[in-house]
Amino acid sequence: MVRHVASIAEIVEDVDAAVRFYRDVLGFEVKRDAGAPYALVHVPGILHFGIWERTAAAESVYGDPAQAHRVPLGFSVGFEVDAVRAAVERLQAGGANVLHPPRQEPWGQTTARLLSPGGAVLEVAETPWARTVVSDVAAAGESA
Repeated sequence: MVRHVASIAEIVEDVDAAVRFYRDVLGFEVKRDAGAPYALVHVPGILHFGIWERTAAAESVYGDPAQAHRVPLGFSVGFEVDAVRAAVERLQAGGANVLHPPRQEPWGQTTARLLSPGGAVLEVAETPWARTVVSDVAAAGESA
């Protein structure tokens, strides 16, 4: 069902503080449009690492930024799948708490989100333009 880990994002209350931490303390390149509720952090070996404002996550997950209290702070993980609808059917059959059904996002990706048993926000996604991982990531001395 899962092709690969597609994204990791930290859900935060304060995007400015998170940007400063990842950029100034950890030394990563961070891209963010002024005032945007989402930032991209270039982390070698990770396809997509983001910083996601909690209210923006609530808008995406529940359709209402006022539902931010329902979105746990911490990390969300996105998994690329062959077909989101089929993945959601399988997840629901297994008892998963699906937060929203499959839908197409404004940027063209099809997503559905769910909660893990520990309360983390997870995503299954179809991202046709990011389907091929061109090389496995391996640390020095390890084989992929």
